[in-house]
Amino acid sequence: MIDRRLRATVLLAEAAALGLHLEDLIAAHTGPRPPAPTLADHIAAVAPTFEPGTAATYSSYWRLALHHLGDRRITDITVVDLQVVVADAANRAQQRRPGSSGRSSQETCVAALRALFNRAHAAGLIATNPAGALTKPRRARSRRRALDDAELAELVEAIRTTSADPDLDLLLVRFHLETGARRQGALHLRLGDIDARRSTVWLREKNTSDREQPLSPTLTRLLHHHATSRSAHHPNDLVFRRRDGTPITARRYNTIFDRARPCLEWAQRTPVSAHVLRHTAINAIARYAGYPVAQTFAGHTPPHVTGRYLQATITEVAAAIATLTGEPHPLVTPPPTPNRRCQRA
Repeated sequence: MIDRRLRATVLLAEAAALGLHLEDLIAAHTGPRPPAPTLADHIAAVAPTFEPGTAATYSSYWRLALHHLGDRRITDITVVDLQVVVADAANRAQQRRPGSSGRSSQETCVAALRALFNRAHAAGLIATNPAGALTKPRRARSRRRALDDAELAELVEAIRTTSADPDLDLLLVRFHLETGARRQGALHLRLGDIDARRSTVWLREKNTSDREQPLSPTLTRLLHHHATSRSAHHPNDLVFRRRDGTPITARRYNTIFDRARPCLEWAQRTPVSAHVLRHTAINAIARYAGYPVAQTFAGHTPPHVTGRYLQATITEVAAAIATLTGEPHPLVTPPPTPNRRCQRA
């Protein structure tokens, strides 16, 4: 009896000779398929299935794709069509920000288009994924770095003098410098995340991950006082709030650095944002406590198997925080000798 694999090979060869493809044979077997949705319909269907942060990042690029291809069926869209969208994203970035290369916008646009068409391919709406053939531009070397003591002092002073609410903004700066938190960690921090007894907070950041992070007892008290004095009383109430008691938004958060940036001569060379504070904090912890403690402090996943064995404990992170701030920490016994340079910073 002839082998089934051989029979299938012969059948496919005969079909190819007749100009038929496997998709044609499947369609003949299953019957006519409903027409594929337009790109506009597809975006409307899948956009709500993305995480809110992801959807917010990609939404402007999806709107750009709608402008170019919204009425086209997704089965008719080619990689050339998508390359036009990516090129337009770069042009738009250069027009809005003179001097920009548009590389970052190109990269995010490719990611946004891949996200759309990956969902379509996984759902069987398209046989081939045109976005898979898009290439991201090579990343330029990052200008992010840790600030030195003088630059950090200048940044703090610039925020103090340009802020409409210095108590809030300077508390956020200290929070980032002691915890190394990402922006999401600050925006998502709730009153119930503050543990005064252990002098820790729970950070909720990337990919719905969370971790317990030590901080100084003084900052723990300041965070609790700030929140409760501005109408936060329930454990789920957010900590960082305006004077009127409403939680800060991402837009309000960004104004902290938008206002300070023009006051800093070196801001043209080094990005000024919450991430530069995080970078500075991780760098300080690494210098005084070593790589494993800095890795745990930053909430980074070990890059290799050996790294899993080198993860620091929360007590070791607390000891580094105590050294950095010069305050004894309840998770550390006995308290370490404070480092004077860290105290000044």
